[in-house]
Formats: sequence, C-alpha cells, structure tokens
Amino acid sequence: MEGIFTLPYSEYEVLNQLQKKLKKSEGYSFYIPTSRQQKGVDFIVNNNKSNKFCRFQVKSSRSYIDRPRKLKSGEVKEVKYRFNLWFNNFLERYEENNADYYILFGLYPVYQKNKNIKSKSIFWKPLIMCFSEKEMFKLLEKVRTKREGKIDKFFGFGFNNKDEIFGTRGFKEDIDLSQFLLDNKLNELKNEFISF
Repeated sequence: MEGIFTLPYSEYEVLNQLQKKLKKSEGYSFYIPTSRQQKGVDFIVNNNKSNKFCRFQVKSSRSYIDRPRKLKSGEVKEVKYRFNLWFNNFLERYEENNADYYILFGLYPVYQKNKNIKSKSIFWKPLIMCFSEKEMFKLLEKVRTKREGKIDKFFGFGFNNKDEIFGTRGFKEDIDLSQFLLDNKLNELKNEFISF
C-alpha cells in the first residue's frame, strides 16, 4: 500500500506556475520536503546545469472582494481596490537564512461582467508575489499601525488587475509593489541559478 502525501494548494499552484517559467529543458528541478512540518522551507528549486539551488517559503491568503456600496444618502461609495489579500505579519517569528525567497500567494475570482459573483461561470486565478529574503524582511519592518506606529499583526495588498498590486494595510500610504509580481521577478530568479 502506498502512503498518501498531501500538499497545500497554495504550494502546489506556486510550483505549477514556476514549472511553466523555469523549465525542465533548461535544467530546473523542483523538490519538496518529505515532512509537512519542515521548518522554513516549502520547496527547493535546483538548476542541474549550474548545480545551484534556492529555498522557497510560501505564505497564502484568500482574496477579499470589495464592491461599491450605496450609502444612506443614496450616494454610491466606490472602492479603490476590488480585490484584497491579507497576511499575518511574521516579523517576530522570522528567522534569518531560513529561505532564499518568500512567495505571497492569493487566488481571486474572475467571471463574466454580465454575471454576478455567485455565477457558475467563475474561475479562479492565482496572484503570486516573490520577494528575496532581504526584500521580505525590509517590507515586514515597514508594517506598522497608522496611529501608534506599532508593529501591525497583519499586512494587506489591494489590486484591480493582475499587473498592478499595492501595499495597503500596514503601510503609511499605499505603495506600488508591482515589481514583486512573479513575472517581474523572473529574470532575477533565473540569475540566481547562473554559474560564475
């Protein structure tokens, strides 16, 4: 009898998306720990041609949908960002050198405009952000409450489309973090595996 090995969907989908971009034909291989309680590393990517590897940790969030609301006055209050992701601030649990890259993952619904959110024509798309260890730590250090300036327990992102994402909760003002979307980090990732 074969044992059953489970993988959280967030990690599975990140691996799935990365395998499309870091191809086997280019020497890339993907490895996951045999223990789901493995601390710090969710998966490893190796390039067999350069014999270099990177360790990844995945954090995930469901998406929260914000819609325009009708106020008592009859006025409609528009929303700044249609989709929002929320993450726990892990600054206090952060351990240096546990991972080379941190992945922030969220799913958001896509559906026809003439259908409502409960429509059967919904499908889900992933939104993946990628931070080096230094970038992640620097971002987490900025996550503060607006009034007291204390470390916030959560941080959030808002977006209306897959090409632009902004830091919202935990930041003094909305900051553009689109440079950390996976497609925008791909060249940097590939450079990690180049042998000098």
